[in-house]
Amino acid sequence: MVAPKKKSRWSILKAEATKDYTEKAPYLFDAVEPPIEIKAPDTIEQTLAFASLLDNTGSVSERDFKSLLATICGDAFPKVWAVLKREPNVVLMPFIQELNDHFSELPAVDDEVAEVPGKESA
Repeated sequence: MVAPKKKSRWSILKAEATKDYTEKAPYLFDAVEPPIEIKAPDTIEQTLAFASLLDNTGSVSERDFKSLLATICGDAFPKVWAVLKREPNVVLMPFIQELNDHFSELPAVDDEVAEVPGKESA
């Protein structure tokens, strides 16, 4: 009889840390066919890259915009960059903002939550 393999401390730690984790839907960059799938920037590598790019106010220096885009796009960056690099510079910030909006999207507000006392109506 073979004894069941003991779970590693890493697997236990990871399972506990990710028990409530839900992967966000990817952004589909439809400038090409088929669209390029950009996964949510939620890896440890991307998180630490953001930390090194952002200053104390949460701003990024213009010299770091390409690194910011690479960090957001992750593994999809080479394909995305092949499309973007020759585009007019005025599309860069709206594209980064669109990615940010997509990945930071808040869930839809329930009607019940919208009726919270003290909440201002539109």
